[in-house]
Amino acid sequence: MPASPRPAGTFPPHRSPAPSSGGRVHLGHGRRGAGPSRQGPGRAARSCSSRRSLPVAGAASAAAALFARGAMERCGAAAGGDVRMCQTVFPAHANHRGELSAGQLLKWMDATACLAAEKHAGVSCVTASMDDIQFEEAARVGQVITIKAKVNRAFKTSMEVGIKVTVQDVLTNVEKIVSVAYATYVAKPVGAKKIELEPVQLLSTEDHLEHTLATERRRIRLGYEQVFQKLMQESNKEDTFKEEDAVSTDLTHVQSIELVQPPHANHHGNTFGGQIMAWMETVASISASRLCRSYPILKSVNMFKFWGPSVVGDRLVFNAIVNNTFQNSVEVGVRVEAYNCEEWIKDQARHINSAFLIFNAVNDKGELLIFPGVKPTTKDSVRRYHGAIARRRIRLARKCMLFAKEDKPSDPWETSNQAYVSYSNVAALTHLAAKQGWEITSMLEHIKIWTHEERDVLSLKVEMQVKIPSHVAFSLLSDFTRRQQWDKHFLTCEVLQAVNEDEKIYYVTSPPMTGHKPRDFVILVSQRQPCKPSEPYVVAVKSVTLTSKPPSPEYCRSEILCAGFQIYSDSDSSCTVCYFNQMTSGYTSIIIFITLSLEGLQTWLQTDWFVVMIGGCWSPTQVLRPPLLHQTVLLAAN
Repeated sequence: MPASPRPAGTFPPHRSPAPSSGGRVHLGHGRRGAGPSRQGPGRAARSCSSRRSLPVAGAASAAAALFARGAMERCGAAAGGDVRMCQTVFPAHANHRGELSAGQLLKWMDATACLAAEKHAGVSCVTASMDDIQFEEAARVGQVITIKAKVNRAFKTSMEVGIKVTVQDVLTNVEKIVSVAYATYVAKPVGAKKIELEPVQLLSTEDHLEHTLATERRRIRLGYEQVFQKLMQESNKEDTFKEEDAVSTDLTHVQSIELVQPPHANHHGNTFGGQIMAWMETVASISASRLCRSYPILKSVNMFKFWGPSVVGDRLVFNAIVNNTFQNSVEVGVRVEAYNCEEWIKDQARHINSAFLIFNAVNDKGELLIFPGVKPTTKDSVRRYHGAIARRRIRLARKCMLFAKEDKPSDPWETSNQAYVSYSNVAALTHLAAKQGWEITSMLEHIKIWTHEERDVLSLKVEMQVKIPSHVAFSLLSDFTRRQQWDKHFLTCEVLQAVNEDEKIYYVTSPPMTGHKPRDFVILVSQRQPCKPSEPYVVAVKSVTLTSKPPSPEYCRSEILCAGFQIYSDSDSSCTVCYFNQMTSGYTSIIIFITLSLEGLQTWLQTDWFVVMIGGCWSPTQVLRPPLLHQTVLLAAN
């Protein structure tokens, strides 16, 4: 694809935007339905009116009045649609334990995220899906819930909205994170008119990061079903029905019906997605309670996906049943079907939603209870049983990736976690490139070298401007099998797995350092092309573990924590190539940075190659001074 110059307003890889109030604009207060008038899709953001004074004496009383009415705080010249909701947890919102009901929280999350989407789109929006949700903290009566929602990226007609939920104790002022989630909303203008959403305005480094990673999260959503089906095939081969005292899943079936009334719907008559999620949580909780003989607590939700709309007057039938248990947790599946009057008489249901909710249960001492095993009795319950196992494998893989330590270099490459390892690979490079505090340590001809030191982690950044189109540089740098043709530091390089067009796993061997064995690497290379001209080409590299390629006594298995290239287009015939590498104490890293200079339209065989190599272990006590750096940099030209 031809390269395009980087437009004004975006920042090159070596220059970050100035921080701005933590990435947010201070907000004014307003009520739902209040605020600036709509200007159509993709309108430019306008400043909100100034804060109105509250007719209550004292700051504490003012805050209490604000929380009591569930004030919505919305942004003025915002990066996308920034919205904030604050709510005090009252007894009416709580369960038997005095904690905020998960269903009520889901309603608030959906409302806040939907308003953020509509703020960006300028038209009505509907919930398409909500990614896996993990609840880390419980909110109790009297505490304050704050929900922040922001549009991270707009695609053609859909948007990813990031949601962050925190709870604050008003007495101690301690704030904790309850959940971080991502939802997808679709713009639904009135009538048959179609719109294409405007891009999100990116005002801070955080905005740029989330905007880039939104594309990676979208890849995970689109590929989820394929991964799930592979795991289902593996699960079906296992004979797991061994417990003699297992409970039949049929005993946990619960059916409930709701009539959609005007308070449950938006101004177009479509049922709020958050309301449906709250009803699903209620019926799923009842199903789980029949198995544990206690009050279950919702801990996580596998993706909510809305298959179709429902409107005022529809009858919604909820069917919930336990699919499987896993010691201290139980998965409940919920299916939602909608009927209008005519469909109700003919028994013609519309499947509008399905979700899988995971519950825990505790005793009076707060200790986790162990759930009894279950046994499927029908062909459909066997399918659900194995499906729960597959989803759990994906859920645990996601959790391991999200909460893994930064200095853990090598992740296992398995069917259940491939999407998340790839996401982690690209995300780690993106975060590394966006770090603040890079210090320039050397300037050679056409080459700049920076370092970044944080605790026991040393990061290196090398930048070069080259006279070659960005897509050509990307093609050369992303194909590791070409390294042997010009790089003496690659003894062998073979493709172990060609996962897809963008993901490959290589096995690389390297000559020995002085007094050491030859080294080998098993690396994942993730390559990404930009969605728009201002974004870079990305080649991300990290070590992975393959059971089919264990360490060999002949080699010293080495690890790459985070490395890779970002290639920015400067013009149709030139680009900026940046190489990044992150090293921790105790790991051996090899950094290979390739740049090339083309004369006119000569082929790549006539290019000059420059190789920058750093090897060996780095100790956190070492400081990489320019003289030392010059000693470790090898410039070689063919």
